[in-house]
Amino acid sequence: MSQIPVTLDKDREEVVKKFARLLERIRKAPKPDQSAEGAVAYFEVWTSALNLFARTAGESSVYFRNLSDVGFRDGTANPNILAGILTAAMTDFREGFMADTKLLISAEVLADFLVQAEVLLENDFKDAAAVVLRAVLEDGLRRVCLSKRIAVNARDGVHQLAEAMARQNVLTAVQLKEIQAKKEVGNKAAHGKFNEYTKADVIAFHEFVQRLLATLI
Repeated sequence: MSQIPVTLDKDREEVVKKFARLLERIRKAPKPDQSAEGAVAYFEVWTSALNLFARTAGESSVYFRNLSDVGFRDGTANPNILAGILTAAMTDFREGFMADTKLLISAEVLADFLVQAEVLLENDFKDAAAVVLRAVLEDGLRRVCLSKRIAVNARDGVHQLAEAMARQNVLTAVQLKEIQAKKEVGNKAAHGKFNEYTKADVIAFHEFVQRLLATLI
C-alpha cells in the first residue's frame, strides 16, 4: 500500500486567494450609492464574505458579527469598512489567528485515528481498519455538525448526520452520495460481513474519509 499523507488542513492558499478576489472586487467597483453596478458589487462581496467567514471562523466570530452589523445601515453601505474587515480577516487567517479551536483539536484527534487505520491496512487487518474508519467518519461528521450548530440527535448515524449537513448546504449533493456509498464498507465490517468487501475497498474508504474531512475541518 502506498503511503497516504494524513493531513486535515484546508488549502490555505485557496482561502487567501478568495479573500484577495473579494478585496479586489470591492476596491474596483463603483461606490454603491452612486450606481446600481456598485450596489450589486457591494452585496455580492458582502454575501460571499459572510459565507467565507462562516466557513473559516464560524458565525460567532468577530469577523462574521462585524460584517453582519455593517451590511446596510441606515440606507447606506460603506465599502471601505467592508474592505477593512476583509483585510483584517485575511491577515489573521494568513498568520494562523483565525481558527475554530474545537475543530482544530478534532482534526488532530481524527488524524491520529486515520493513522491507526492506515497502519492496520499496512498489516492486512482490513476489517479492523474498516471499523475504525466508520467510527472516524461518524465522529467527524458529528463534530462538524456541533461546530456549525446543526441540530442532530445523539443517536444519529452517518446517514442522518450527512443528510442534516446537506440540508444546511455544508455538504454538496455529490459528497452526500459518496458518503452514503462509502459508509457501506464500514457497515459491513461492523456487522461481520467481512467477505463482502476487499482490502482495496477499505483503502478507497480511507482515502475518501481523509479527503472529505480535509474539506470540512
